[in-house]
Amino acid sequence: MVLLLTLLLTVVPQNVILVKGAMPSASDSSTPVPEQGSVAAGRYRNAYFGLTYPIPAGWTEQPAGPPPSDSGSYVLTQFALYDPDQRLRAHLLMTAQDLFFTLVATPGAKDLVATARHGLETHYEIESGPDEVTIAGRKFHRLAYRAPRSGLQWRVLSTDTRCHALTFTFTGTDTAVLDAAERGLSTVSFPRAAPACVSDYASGDNVVAKTDPSFDTNRYNTIPVRVIVDAKGRVKHVHVLSAFPEQSQAIISALRSWRFKPYRLNGKAMTVETGLVFGTPPRRIAGSR
Repeated sequence: MVLLLTLLLTVVPQNVILVKGAMPSASDSSTPVPEQGSVAAGRYRNAYFGLTYPIPAGWTEQPAGPPPSDSGSYVLTQFALYDPDQRLRAHLLMTAQDLFFTLVATPGAKDLVATARHGLETHYEIESGPDEVTIAGRKFHRLAYRAPRSGLQWRVLSTDTRCHALTFTFTGTDTAVLDAAERGLSTVSFPRAAPACVSDYASGDNVVAKTDPSFDTNRYNTIPVRVIVDAKGRVKHVHVLSAFPEQSQAIISALRSWRFKPYRLNGKAMTVETGLVFGTPPRRIAGSR
């Protein structure tokens, strides 16, 4: 008992100040961001992507994943199916990769799936793909493979939305269960309207006025930031994907004063969403954009 109490008391170091690490933040709480999806009434909803995913019967939500990475990678949600003895039968991992900040040459879902296929080791067996398929009226890129020794199977389906590659990865050993889960994607729905997504818009002559953020502490992290600019060139929303709290405050305060040339499509001024990076530049993998 004494040993147990000692262990419990030393889980958190004594006489140490704990500092919050890099986390996401935003300039307001009403504009949706990718990491704020939720489950209710048997559906996963993500207002940023406009995604509604009816959860298959019997599948349950799993613990939340990590915060967004500084390369724009998100674990949006996870679901699992268990048998009556609570043994795992199948798993769904829903992820998103922000294409503004990816460290590899991944301009879209097609390339993401192709890269996954290329990276598989020889002990995996490709069942099909990469293939282009249509699900719920959307173009998806699909890869299916398995590990022959364990019987574990993967079904990877990825689609482009709002300058992200949104990916559903189903894993399990029961082919019928995976087939049914994959068919269930036909009930997924997306909206049609979203801001125009333009890489590198926050640069060059597009920026009319700017104030650089001032940091009181020198840190060496990469800080990816998404910005929504309205049709008049004013910053409407700032989403800091990964930063320390004082960095987020400085960046949001500075970006509120930025002004842009209105983004025009076919001569009409439109709301635009773009990305920029503060802090230490990311180390791109050789051959990436």
